[in-house]
Amino acid sequence: MPRMGIGMPIVSETSEAAVLGVEDFVFLNDVSGELTPVDTSSRTNKLVQSQTFKTTWTAVRATIPNDLFEAPDNSLTAQVITASSSGNSNVFVNQVVATTSGETYTYSAHVKAAANGFSLLLFSDGSTVREVWFNAVTGASSNTSNVLTTSFDKMDDGWVRISFTFQATSTTSSSFLRIYSTSAAGGFGTGAAFQTGTELLYIWGAQLEEDSRPTAYIVTTNAVVNVATNELNDVSSVWDFDGTDIMLEVDPENEGAFEEATANLVTNGDFATNISGWTAKDSSISWSNGKILVDNSAGNGGGGPFQNLSLTTGTLYEATATMQLLTGSTNGVFTLFTSNSSGGSQTGVYSGSALVTGGAAVTETFTFTPGDGDVSIQFNADETNATFTIDNVTVKEYAITPLNV
Repeated sequence: MPRMGIGMPIVSETSEAAVLGVEDFVFLNDVSGELTPVDTSSRTNKLVQSQTFKTTWTAVRATIPNDLFEAPDNSLTAQVITASSSGNSNVFVNQVVATTSGETYTYSAHVKAAANGFSLLLFSDGSTVREVWFNAVTGASSNTSNVLTTSFDKMDDGWVRISFTFQATSTTSSSFLRIYSTSAAGGFGTGAAFQTGTELLYIWGAQLEEDSRPTAYIVTTNAVVNVATNELNDVSSVWDFDGTDIMLEVDPENEGAFEEATANLVTNGDFATNISGWTAKDSSISWSNGKILVDNSAGNGGGGPFQNLSLTTGTLYEATATMQLLTGSTNGVFTLFTSNSSGGSQTGVYSGSALVTGGAAVTETFTFTPGDGDVSIQFNADETNATFTIDNVTVKEYAITPLNV
């Protein structure tokens, strides 16, 4: 009796309402936007030589010896970054890779502390640099820049799998990613004046995948590897509570529906009657026909409308906004900023893609996580010599729960 993907409604003996039998071994694929069976998910590691850092990878101010070490899978395939000379800074391995603007990627690697106790993962697509320092012992992340989320998974024998998720802002074949060995978070130095050949950081299993979370590591050699879709064979003959099947009680009229964890956290995001709840920095900001109108055609743009929100550190949120360029040109009018409670400098986390004059309205959607010390965000639509509208701004906690379960 095939279950997954069919959503077969049946009638239970204890209720007149329809019951939807759903296989629980699924996840929400943020690339396709669909609930995807783990057993049938197609995944790709876009890196080559994912655990052989002496080939496609370039060692900079570092040396990768021929020695092999025990990896997290107990094979002798791990390698180590060693000092090419004493006291070097900016010691890393580098690989070039193609990425596509607007796509969500997760970059991960396995590391183990040696003489250095920290690792920096860095990714650049030519327009934006994304970087996170990780404690190579505990996995804790810090000093994050331009990423959506970070994660770590502690493994046996001192290994930690570290990762961050981001959204690319350029389509290019010359993006690059790096694994650094550092002595402290926030810096590029290796610390003490190590002898040449000192083992600084053990590395293994790098992966770049088009997803919003790190999935199981895929080994690659001379080419990227795609884990082909597997056929799911369902031999279950009954609908039961055996730990594999979940029986969800649902309203027949809303079968399969889901509700979001929170309502829109933005005040007056649809601008139904006015601009209340938003701060207009200058006279170029006005309300017109249920939208915010930003008129920088005279070159007087000093910053667009903004609104502060109180968000929870470490919680994943989803933000959307609909924009339309009327005149002029712009390279993205929807920017998310984070700021700290002491009034420190703002950091741009996300900028919307370019709009086309006279084109249709464009809706941007992305996820983000407020970092440590970030207590509010601002939406800022700012572009010189352009006239554009903003509508339907939302920020919601990124989580869903089934209705009527």
